[in-house]
Amino acid sequence: IFQKDSVLVGNGGFKSEPDDAGTLEIGYEIASEHWNRGFATEVVQAMIAYAFAHKDVRAVIAHTLAEVNASNTVLKKAGMKFIAEVDDQEEGKIWRWQINRNEYHPS
Repeated sequence: IFQKDSVLVGNGGFKSEPDDAGTLEIGYEIASEHWNRGFATEVVQAMIAYAFAHKDVRAVIAHTLAEVNASNTVLKKAGMKFIAEVDDQEEGKIWRWQINRNEYHPS
């Protein structure tokens, strides 16, 4: 499935260093022409694994729009759970998802 030409499928990363409670936020996006191929799930699982490889990380969080969408499914597949609806200054209402270190089971 590899092509000779490189193609940017999406990007992802960590919002900042873990906070004082050991919480780290992830974010990602996949170009629409590459949706439904498992890329988002794979990148989220990899970021969570990388985060928990660092002993100071106790929880990983992510945010989605406050609606049922594909990102909810991706985060659930990666073991994250809906925690709360929160108000964001830029986005309005968003949903917070989280997985704690003791809930993490690498596949």
